[in-house]
Amino acid sequence: MVFQNWQPHKEWLREWLLIGLLFAIMLVKGALWSLAFPLWQGPDEDDHYAVIQFIGEHGRLPDTNDTILPDEITLSRELADVGRLDYQPEQRQGWSSTAVGLRESEFAQLPNSTRTSTELGTTAKLIHATPLYYALAAIPYRLVGYGGDLLLRVQLQRLFAVLVSSPIVIVAYLIARLLFPTNSALRLTIPTLVAFQPQLTQMTAVVSVDGLFFVLYSLLIYFCLLVLYRQFTYKLAVAIGLTFAAAMLIKPTINGFAPLVALVVLYDWWRGKGRRWSVFWAAVLMNVIIIIPVGWWMQRSLRLNDDLFYFNPVLKGHRIVQNPFYDYAPVQHAIDYFQSVWGGIFVTWWAHFGWLDTPVAPWVYHLLRLLTLLAIIGLALKLWGDFQNRPTFANWQAGRRMAPVLVWLFLAGTVLLPVLLIQVYDLTFWWEYGLGRGLQGRYWLGTAVPMLTFFTLGLLFLTPKRWDTAVHNLLRIGMVLFNIVALLFYILPRYYL
Repeated sequence: MVFQNWQPHKEWLREWLLIGLLFAIMLVKGALWSLAFPLWQGPDEDDHYAVIQFIGEHGRLPDTNDTILPDEITLSRELADVGRLDYQPEQRQGWSSTAVGLRESEFAQLPNSTRTSTELGTTAKLIHATPLYYALAAIPYRLVGYGGDLLLRVQLQRLFAVLVSSPIVIVAYLIARLLFPTNSALRLTIPTLVAFQPQLTQMTAVVSVDGLFFVLYSLLIYFCLLVLYRQFTYKLAVAIGLTFAAAMLIKPTINGFAPLVALVVLYDWWRGKGRRWSVFWAAVLMNVIIIIPVGWWMQRSLRLNDDLFYFNPVLKGHRIVQNPFYDYAPVQHAIDYFQSVWGGIFVTWWAHFGWLDTPVAPWVYHLLRLLTLLAIIGLALKLWGDFQNRPTFANWQAGRRMAPVLVWLFLAGTVLLPVLLIQVYDLTFWWEYGLGRGLQGRYWLGTAVPMLTFFTLGLLFLTPKRWDTAVHNLLRIGMVLFNIVALLFYILPRYYL
């Protein structure tokens, strides 16, 4: 009996050691990627950093009259030659002919007074955005990097972004461990794919709220899976409430997850005969935890942004609409929108770097399209062929089978629901302002864990069982190489060679 108990314990310990190693690698890898990007080459990086700098310098959140970028950031944009240049091998920006950019030394000469002055009058796009991430990041800004020049302060913030986003690999393991109690290979393959996915690596290595948001999105998926695996308890109510509220105060797009949480709780109430009042009061507690901070933000956002959740760049005059097109019909919009989503899976979801202007070779995207189609076929064949022998909740909870169909439907919902909600938002944006937002793949990276899980399973289902070890090894090695090649053969040449 002692020996039987020791073997599972030894296996879990080995897996946790490997996940710890993977987490450490993700930190180092993220630091290297953060060093590779010149100043302000992350999406909206200067605007994200501006809010952190404002809080760090003034010791308060921005208010109604705080709408202008610090002059230091406006001047650094000019010095850094920031612009969206289409990628051509011979086309270079101002810093790229040497290891140290042509004018990077001038960043250190910007007067300290420009950290807070706003005489140049450049509009700050995100200054009134949800403040939680910026307030957290202002702590190391003030305590560690305050005395440094701009480059040092920005690099410190990039490293902070790497630090708070790297736990996604741990959450990926927890999800995989829950889904696959009998398959140790999948429990290691999925976190590896998440850790080395190139676009996720880039988005978590620059100054942005997205990395921590991805962690919280993945945590919500994990907590909901725990509800399905066990039951909805007061402890899980607190965990879901705090995670949802934190994510809402970082990026309000998390509100698309609310219907999924509601469905999971409702399902547990339905199956929980004899404990339905307990589920009800746990749900009340969860909603109270969410409503208090979110209510605070909604009243603040209404005062600052004339909107309950967002800063609207068109409404505030930050974006001028020319040649507006208001009469987009829903059907035609849906066709165009889902075409952009399908394209985004292979471009800005997988690998399209910098200010979304550095793609990899076209054949890479073609290969990813092929593998994705094969994975979809594999999933469909498995569902069709094994439906009569599908896993049950009892077998899953006893650790004898993978998760049942209902769990996979929930995971599919985490992937599909944000797409549908953004579709509605995009159409209403067209009707109101005459332009759309679309779904850049990077907005979808919160679903990286379920998407890569489906991707892996689909390919495994399509190949003979005896090939499983080879498929796992190919996927792991392939993703690691994809990450290294993206850094060494696309990002570094883009800026420096």
